[in-house]
Amino acid sequence: MPPTTKIAQLLGLVSLGAAVALIAVACAGRTPEGGHTAAHLPSPIPRQATSAPPPSPAVRPDTPAALPAAAKCRATVTLVESWPGGYRGAATITNDGEQPLGGWYIQWMLPQGATLTQAWNGTHMQSGPVAMIHALGDKPPLRPGATATDIGFVGAAATPPTFTEITCG
Repeated sequence: MPPTTKIAQLLGLVSLGAAVALIAVACAGRTPEGGHTAAHLPSPIPRQATSAPPPSPAVRPDTPAALPAAAKCRATVTLVESWPGGYRGAATITNDGEQPLGGWYIQWMLPQGATLTQAWNGTHMQSGPVAMIHALGDKPPLRPGATATDIGFVGAAATPPTFTEITCG
């Protein structure tokens, strides 16, 4: 493997750690009662890759008693339009659970070189190819059966991007 590939992989892991740290800061102070889930980054991102400090022994988030029930949701991410060097997309999230879904997120993979630069009706984050839009703190939780359809974003890409591995919570 060429040294540049190894460096690129290392930089990707460092970026992933930074994104996880940003998510942890954004989630600080939120509680499961508000519908906020503890595990934002589902597979394929392993927990070991985070740069966050280990949890205190008294409350470990990886123990079954500390994790809230998994969120039941569906999400879509679609390309609305593109132009030379950029694109605009839209996202939706539907609460398929029986409890309100507060602090939701939509996560997807972008192709190499594509970036997420701005979002509305959500806070955007990106680490390498992993893009995410997280609910705004002042938005009420999404009621069971409800769908948020007013989520949009723009980004930069040499060619119109495809969005894959879409997850939500």
